[in-house]
Amino acid sequence: MKLQPTPAQAMALLASGLLDVKAFPDIAAQWLVDGMDSENLRMLAGADNQDPNDIRDLWTATLNDLAFQPVPLENRWPLIWAYELSTWKAGERTKGQVLRDAVKYLQEVEYEDRDAEEAWELWYLWDALGSTYDPPRTDAEIWGDVERYLHSFD
Repeated sequence: MKLQPTPAQAMALLASGLLDVKAFPDIAAQWLVDGMDSENLRMLAGADNQDPNDIRDLWTATLNDLAFQPVPLENRWPLIWAYELSTWKAGERTKGQVLRDAVKYLQEVEYEDRDAEEAWELWYLWDALGSTYDPPRTDAEIWGDVERYLHSFD
């Protein structure tokens, strides 16, 4: 089974636009394994291939059942980064997906989270891709830097 976000990570990912409705049933199944329980959580865990709107409704009901609270902006990135890094290390995400999610996170929060150091570092590397900076760098060099940066957390 793939690594799934903790409840706090899921709330941070959701608030930042980084959680796809298709992932909700698998996340719910893992939370059941982890000992959480509610009728809506069990229904959500078995909701594969159903209408995305029904799955969203079950997700909302599950979050209410389990009394999960929204994650404030200042606490989101550390939770997201821990999930991104662990799934990358497990081979479930590519460096491109991690880079994309860091950039998307900063865009979603309208660049307000100045403490998201790792996201900003990846944003600078993303910005360098296809740029006309002088001296020019190749995409291969930049992707090498992304790879080295991610490995610096080993």
